Amino acid sequence: MINDIIISLKKNGIKVTPQRLAIIKYLENDKDHSSAEQIYNHLIKDFPTISLATVYNTLEMLEEIKMINKIKISDENVVNYEYNKKMHHHFYCKKCKKIYDIEISCKIAELKEFKGYQIDEVYGYFKGICKKCQSDN
Repeated sequence: MINDIIISLKKNGIKVTPQRLAIIKYLENDKDHSSAEQIYNHLIKDFPTISLATVYNTLEMLEEIKMINKIKISDENVVNYEYNKKMHHHFYCKKCKKIYDIEISCKIAELKEFKGYQIDEVYGYFKGICKKCQSDN
């Protein structure tokens, strides 16, 4: 999969740097929908010269070329990112602040057109308390 990513970056005229590849690899394996700060804090160990600005710029660029999704679901002003491009929805736990992927059948989400409107993207967010936090009570 990383070869496809490298090809896509080059097609878009984007230089393939070790830092960019590290960010992409991190997102590829990340199931926690990390923020830019979390990605930075993880990568700084292996890339001591990486800056938070590099992480933000890379994430913005990857989102611009549709390689990753930006998620704004929390009640705080936090932006999270994910590599999963497959159609799915998200559940946000108001207690532990984690975001979970959920896959449910949704006929409306499969529409390409609705009453003359062309639909390009559909986002489904659910908020509540996750199973783990419920059992901790």
